[in-house]
Amino acid sequence: MAGPTAAAHPPKDEGLVELEEAVHNGGFWRLVPESVPRVYAKVDRKLLTHVETCLRRLT
Repeated sequence: MAGPTAAAHPPKDEGLVELEEAVHNGGFWRLVPESVPRVYAKVDRKLLTHVETCLRRLT
């Protein structure tokens, strides 16, 4: 049985790691206008699910 430390740190999703690296390395910000603030939430599964839900509402 895994201890509390293992439960507090679930394995990283490789897709999320790649996305977060792209954002931090400027791969995202070069696509948006300078007027957009460069402050963002940490990329995680919960955030991506929220964004997906909001985008589906627009369709």
